[in-house]
Amino acid sequence: MAPIRLGFIGLSSKGWASISLAPPLFDPLLASSYSLTALCTSSEASATAAVAKYSELAGHPVKGYHGAQGFVDIANDPNVDMVAVAIKMPQHLNAVWPAIEAGKDIFIEWTVGSSFEETLKIAEAAKKKGVKILVGAQATQAVFLNKVKEFIEGGKIGRVLSTSLITTASYFGSTMSESMAYTLDANNGADLLTIPIGHFLVALSHAVGDFAEVSASAINQYPVVNLTDEDGKPTDKIIRKTIHDQIALSGIVRGHNKNAGAVFATFQFRAGIPLDGERERGRTIFKWTIDGEYGTIEVQHSEEEGTAGGFIQMREKRVFLNGEEVKLELGEEDRLGNSGKAWLEFARGGRYVNIDDAVLVHRVLDAAQKSIAEGRKVVLE
Repeated sequence: MAPIRLGFIGLSSKGWASISLAPPLFDPLLASSYSLTALCTSSEASATAAVAKYSELAGHPVKGYHGAQGFVDIANDPNVDMVAVAIKMPQHLNAVWPAIEAGKDIFIEWTVGSSFEETLKIAEAAKKKGVKILVGAQATQAVFLNKVKEFIEGGKIGRVLSTSLITTASYFGSTMSESMAYTLDANNGADLLTIPIGHFLVALSHAVGDFAEVSASAINQYPVVNLTDEDGKPTDKIIRKTIHDQIALSGIVRGHNKNAGAVFATFQFRAGIPLDGERERGRTIFKWTIDGEYGTIEVQHSEEEGTAGGFIQMREKRVFLNGEEVKLELGEEDRLGNSGKAWLEFARGGRYVNIDDAVLVHRVLDAAQKSIAEGRKVVLE
């Protein structure tokens, strides 16, 4: 089978896509499934630098596009079968729309738009065009999460009664990189609720189930933010933050199998907390507990994750069954990481997070936002 020719919006010589999303594509396990043929960045200069880097990695010329017109050009490129979108959330819809109209399959990084309405719009348009969408919410490919799912479905802890989570992250606090300042504006849909909590809800749905009713509370502990430059040095810029940095969700989760029916859930997400040196010592970075009638599963962050441990999708975590750590067996494909394994599953028609999954999670996030705003429990249909 010929490789999928990939056009990548947001793939520059540095940044998230270059660090996490693109490298696995050049691994021998994926090299026969994908061929990077084009990319699009924000400026001509960054496109030129990226083309030089990735043409060398790919072993063939990679076409470069830039700017808003590049969204259209890359979608209509006859040498592109699939368009990948990994840029700031407020631009997701503009970037993905030409690809949908061109009938190209799509990869789009979570959160798939900057609102529930945008996600629905993307989903409806893609279905009309028969476009397949791989969503970049990669925790479902993690060995630890699938081990948790296996334990639940196999009845290792009996009927699941409740699940709880405490997680801590340093993001969205009193200092923030200027390049990420857009995440502090609630209108942009790129905040604590949609990003780390959204990723966790994808994982929860995969292993346990989905919220049937949710109550949420939130607070903004750091309303004033000092911006830093790309090197982390303070600037003289100060902005007001309109997003929440502490959020709690509780409610009833409906399980997917006989061992997980109605599950009581309580989740606390703490952000903006400095995680450096002494101030990190003793803090719970990530602790997810699933209690059953006959036992308990616990997931903790690993030391290798560092301060990114509060994010469920980033790297493998530690799993404990009834207090004993479970050895996770890693296979050859696991060297690709969660992002790479998601690419692999899409290429071979396996199980990956799709647009319907994204809509389901966004429905819960929308309910949580309503609960926070209106101070009430929201029942999902």
